[in-house]
Amino acid sequence: MINLDRYELEQDYQHAVLPKDHPLVRGQPINTPIYEQDYQWRLKIQAFTQGGFEAKAVLVNRNHLNRLINLNRERGKRPAPKEKDEEATKRDLEKCAYRAARRVRHLCLEIRADRLLTLTSRNLLTDYDQLTATWKRFMRLLESAGESFEYVAVPELHKNGEHYHIHAAINGFARVELLRKCWQIALGGKGDERGVDALGNVDIKSTRRKGQHKSKQAIGVAKYISKYITKSYIEHHQFNRKRYWAPRSIKLPETMAEWMQAEYLADAVQELYSRFDTAIMVEAVKDRSLYITEANVPMIFMRYLPSEEKPLLTPF
Repeated sequence: MINLDRYELEQDYQHAVLPKDHPLVRGQPINTPIYEQDYQWRLKIQAFTQGGFEAKAVLVNRNHLNRLINLNRERGKRPAPKEKDEEATKRDLEKCAYRAARRVRHLCLEIRADRLLTLTSRNLLTDYDQLTATWKRFMRLLESAGESFEYVAVPELHKNGEHYHIHAAINGFARVELLRKCWQIALGGKGDERGVDALGNVDIKSTRRKGQHKSKQAIGVAKYISKYITKSYIEHHQFNRKRYWAPRSIKLPETMAEWMQAEYLADAVQELYSRFDTAIMVEAVKDRSLYITEANVPMIFMRYLPSEEKPLLTPF
């Protein structure tokens, strides 16, 4: 946890700002550097439709980043990856898992997911394609019954390694009896199976604690679901198989990315402190989302979701 008092700006401190008509002002595309050195601080902000954001400032090699941005990528179905050694394969999987977990977390926060839905079967869903078809059938049945909701779903292989079950973050109230009926039919039953005759089970629960605001509840659900996507990628990755499902109606606002004016870690903290305002930074500290790491790559991460008690303005 960072102590913000350490970075209190002095009254006579003048934060370095480029002239408004300068070609390298803040907000330029991320492949337009401010300084000449290879490593520079880059800020990425993912805003959410209902307010709030996630921000990440990271020290990146701009030359390497530019090569990735300007790389000519083939369109269409991805070819099978080239054979790599075990260490390189593990590293690539970890990168994929990180990107997928970030995407799943953002989708959960976008819909303000407040409940966790778990769908299981009696050793029926042993094939991934079968699992996907069953989930699609389940969602079609719910839609026909007039029960539709936004979701972010992640399949997980059971610990015995023989069959799958599904975890889903959803928003709003859902009728459990209807969910159970549709799930039984999706599994191949009639919908009225109970007890030992049931082909599977439906469990839905809220993670909200007493007195906890919905914004923090959404953060808890997002962390919970993203944990499963990370585990799924690392332990049971299959090439060209999507590891999470979400309706296309969920549209995240465009991510903003820009170079920062800071050259060092302390400067980056000061710049964020002045950019996002004291109240926003303190709120991120209380949420335990603000942290700084200097492991392999220095990074500053913060999150803010407004609540009814503290409806702070989003700083952009």
